[in-house]
Amino acid sequence: MKTQTIGCLIMLALLTVGCSSNNSEGNSEVNRTSENNGSEQAAHAEESNANNVFPLTGIKTSEDVDHRAIGIMIENSQSARPQSGLYQADVVYEVLSEGHITRLLSLFHSQQPERIGPVRSARNYYVHLNNGYDAIYASAGGSPGALELIAQQGYPHINALNYDGSFFTRWSERSAPHNMYTSYSQLVDAAADVGLTMTDREPPELPFSDETSHAEASEDALEVLIDYNSTSNNVLFDYDEQTKRYIRSVGGQRVDDLDTGEPVAPKNIFVVAASHQVIDDQGRRNINIESGGAAYLIQNGQAIEAEWKNVDGVILPFKDGEPLNFLPGQTWINFVEDIGDVSYHSAP
Repeated sequence: MKTQTIGCLIMLALLTVGCSSNNSEGNSEVNRTSENNGSEQAAHAEESNANNVFPLTGIKTSEDVDHRAIGIMIENSQSARPQSGLYQADVVYEVLSEGHITRLLSLFHSQQPERIGPVRSARNYYVHLNNGYDAIYASAGGSPGALELIAQQGYPHINALNYDGSFFTRWSERSAPHNMYTSYSQLVDAAADVGLTMTDREPPELPFSDETSHAEASEDALEVLIDYNSTSNNVLFDYDEQTKRYIRSVGGQRVDDLDTGEPVAPKNIFVVAASHQVIDDQGRRNINIESGGAAYLIQNGQAIEAEWKNVDGVILPFKDGEPLNFLPGQTWINFVEDIGDVSYHSAP
C-alpha cells in the first residue's frame, strides 16, 4: 500500500432507492457504469458532427457550449445519501464542512439533471472555488461569512431558501434540512428570476488529453482510499477496468444515484492537500485554497505524485512545474488536510 496525494492547468477558459446498492446484482455494476456515460459515448459516436468541446469535460459535442456553468452545494451526510444528479456533474469539489462531514460543490454544464440534491448551505471557500469557473452559485443559505462575501462582492447567487416551494422543493420522504431538491431547468429559471444570464458565458477550458499524464512516473492505483477520519464518511474509489472509471463509495456503500441508480464514477480523481483551520464553535473552517501543495492525479488505474496550484481560481495539477492533463470525462477533486490521508493500492 502506498500513501500519497494528487495535483493540471486550465486555459482560461440516484426511482431506485437502493441506499447502498450493495450490488448483489453482480455484473450489473459494470453495465450500469457503462450506462452512466451514455451522453459521453454518444458525443464520441457523433464525432464527425462534433465541432465543439465541453470545456469542463473535454468531450466533443455538436451542441452549443457557450452557456454559463451552475455550481450547486450538495449535502453529503448520511441523511443525504444517496444523492441525486451527482453522476451528471462535470466537476465536483469535495471539501470538509463541519466535523468529519464533507460537502460537495457540483458544477453542471454539459448535462442537465432532472433532479439535483439535497441542496445545502454555502461556505466561503466553496464560493471562491465556484467563482473560478465564472459559474452561478446556488445554495440553501450559508454561513454568515459566506453570505457576507457574496453580498459584498456581488457574486451571482441563487439562495434556495428564497425559493422554497417554487424552484426548490421539499421531498416528503426525507426530513429537513436534508430534503431540498431542484433540477437544472429550475435553476435556469431561478437564475432568470434573480436577473442572471446563462448565455454567452462559457466557463474556462480545463486541460484535457486522451492519454494519461506522465504515465512513466505513475504507480498502479486500482483502489483509492481518502480518509476523512470517519468510518461513515471515508471515501473509496474502485477502478473499473472496462469503463476506465473509478466507482465511488462512501462509508462502505457505493454511491448510486437516488433516482436513476447510476453509479458515480469519475474518470479523474485529483486529491489535494491544504491547510485547514477550525474557526468557530460550530466547527466551521478556513481552508487555504490558494497556496498550492502536494497532490495526486489518479486516472486510468494509475496515480501520479504531483502538485496543485490555484490558477485564476481553478485548482489544477502540475508535475515538476509543468501542467498535467485530465482525461475527458468527470473530474472529482478532493481536499484533504494531509497528503497522508490518501492511500492507493495496486489491487483491491
